[in-house]
Amino acid sequence: MFTERFAQGLYLISNAVEPREVLEAWIFMDNEDGTRAIVSLENYHRSAYPAGIKKLIDNADSHFIPYFASEKLYFIENELLAEIITNQSADTKFELDYSIMLDTNYASYIDNFVRNTNWSGMNNEVFQTIDLLIRGNFHYDYLFYMIENYKNSFKLDDLEDAVSKKDKRAKFYRNLVSMELFKSIDSKNYIEKGKLSYLINEDEALISADQIFNGLFNSSKIDEMMDTFQQIHKAMVLLIIGTLQIKFGSKTTVPRRVERLFEFANNVLGIYYEREFIVAHMFFLDSKNVNMLNKVNKGMNSEKLLRQIENIAWDFSVPRIMEYWLKLGGKGRFFIPFFLTNDYNLRQLLSLFKVKGLIFNKTGGLIVPFPSFNSNEYFKKHNCDIEKHFTDEVKAQRKTTYRKNCEDNFSVISEEFDKLVCILKT
Repeated sequence: MFTERFAQGLYLISNAVEPREVLEAWIFMDNEDGTRAIVSLENYHRSAYPAGIKKLIDNADSHFIPYFASEKLYFIENELLAEIITNQSADTKFELDYSIMLDTNYASYIDNFVRNTNWSGMNNEVFQTIDLLIRGNFHYDYLFYMIENYKNSFKLDDLEDAVSKKDKRAKFYRNLVSMELFKSIDSKNYIEKGKLSYLINEDEALISADQIFNGLFNSSKIDEMMDTFQQIHKAMVLLIIGTLQIKFGSKTTVPRRVERLFEFANNVLGIYYEREFIVAHMFFLDSKNVNMLNKVNKGMNSEKLLRQIENIAWDFSVPRIMEYWLKLGGKGRFFIPFFLTNDYNLRQLLSLFKVKGLIFNKTGGLIVPFPSFNSNEYFKKHNCDIEKHFTDEVKAQRKTTYRKNCEDNFSVISEEFDKLVCILKT
């Protein structure tokens, strides 16, 4: 639970347009050491993005998606403030790290790029993006790909046959090896002669991929990390099911649908996700606002429907997974994540909630993203009364419900999915 002082300070930071306002709010909040904030500001002249990234992002059809609403990022923490005071008029410099996370499609595209010498059949936009990754020497990673596909490749249902299991694991590893080869491309030779050559061979790439796989999935913290991502994914599955129940259920007004979604969050889901509630509201207003959810239609086969919802839930989880790595940080003092996808529907989804900033604790459980608009005012503008759902009593109720869901491994999903199937049959 946030203190009143923290909540007020967060509101001030979310409305700040220049560094002075962030600093005043930070001092008011009296944050403990270890707490940090990254805020995009309108009246700030410094870009935190690496050279060349902003130009890529500004392209209307860009496959590069930033986490933050703007590149004009201001960073703050108590230790950094102390250094600024000590340095007085001299600049206080610190290292920033960033990475572009690849989705599953781009992992496959890179495999195709590496394995085939004839690129004429490759989608032009995809080829241009891969070309830019090489020429720009940008940092990227495939952690999202590994997380999304680990369960499908290694935590398989016992009912699957041995051949299917082997094929899935082989494809997973093949993509990892291709991406390791891709990382070792001699960019000078590629730029000057248009030819692919690698600084490592395939056997070395296989060893490197194996080390990365084992380093991630055989580490002492893997169960904790994967439990975190699986909980996020299951919560998203349940939230999407509830949203679709309301959308395809009895006809009513949009404010009433939002009210029902809050009731679902309080009594069934057990958690309020600001970003996803705003997306759900936009979906209630017009389904074309969230094309991804338009993949669900009446009369769908139940197995196909569940797979569809689970896939959509991974897409809904993208910002949460970006936040997880942002919080942990990279090699710099602060870390800035980006996402790379050619999926128009996913790009549309990520654009619906522009993140102005977030406040977090690198070693604690605190992480609070906030949008470039005030969500309370957003719902008020659309005649949705949400204040009653944020009393201490209701928040405690949600917390109890969520804890039970985690203890029961979200077994409630099956029951709520059956309800959705019945609704879609009528």
